[in-house]
Amino acid sequence: MKFILIASLTAVCFLNTTAQTSIAVRGGFNYSTARAYYSDGKQSVGFVPGGNIGLQVNTIFEGLLHFSPFVGYNSRGFIIKSKTNGDKTQNFIHYIDIAALLSIHKPMGGNNSFAITAGPVISLAIAGTEKTTIAGISNSSKMKFSTSGDYGPFDFGLQAAVGYHFKKIFVEAAYQYGFVNINNNEEHDKRNIRNRTISLNLGYYISDLINNSGIPHFLMQYLLLNEQIKYFLKKGIEFACTARLAIFTLINCAT
Repeated sequence: MKFILIASLTAVCFLNTTAQTSIAVRGGFNYSTARAYYSDGKQSVGFVPGGNIGLQVNTIFEGLLHFSPFVGYNSRGFIIKSKTNGDKTQNFIHYIDIAALLSIHKPMGGNNSFAITAGPVISLAIAGTEKTTIAGISNSSKMKFSTSGDYGPFDFGLQAAVGYHFKKIFVEAAYQYGFVNINNNEEHDKRNIRNRTISLNLGYYISDLINNSGIPHFLMQYLLLNEQIKYFLKKGIEFACTARLAIFTLINCAT
């Protein structure tokens, strides 16, 4: 238990010693595509709808600067169309995203602020489907992700967003630019595919993790509970000692 308390306090001090830290549930709508180059040049691409949901933490560093990391689910996909006929390939990929984001919050009066956010995003592909349509006939298959398979399991990109924050909710529009070719077989099939995603998100702050003293609320409640337990134990022991003394006194008087 002491280790948990020390680790919690250390994590708090690492994030911020005096600032407020809040946690929000964030979700939204994605409209994603890809930048695709084959051996014959840039390909015609289409967009695929999807979504995202996860947890976002907001910690004030200093002044207007905030640290706003995000961890959650994010879907991305794309359609690559043939230049010569109606053939096409549609991919839909499920990712787990970890984003280390910095944001600048400009106060807009009251508890409202306008925010500009940017930072790197690392993604792990957990599942995906590929649908190919050739001569009007469609076939679907599961995508295989590995360091040596058809598609790589990792994606890396940069996310930029603008948003408006109220006291309990916020809205934002974001764009994610992928740097990594998710196709592992470029040397053989000459395909270079990089994700691009537009998102419209809505967030809701579910709690303030840290109060103005820099102590997490859950830890403060734990400490207060322990103080109350200690208080009642102390009073219980005092009552027991008083009762024992009174009983001995009565016995001595009776004899």
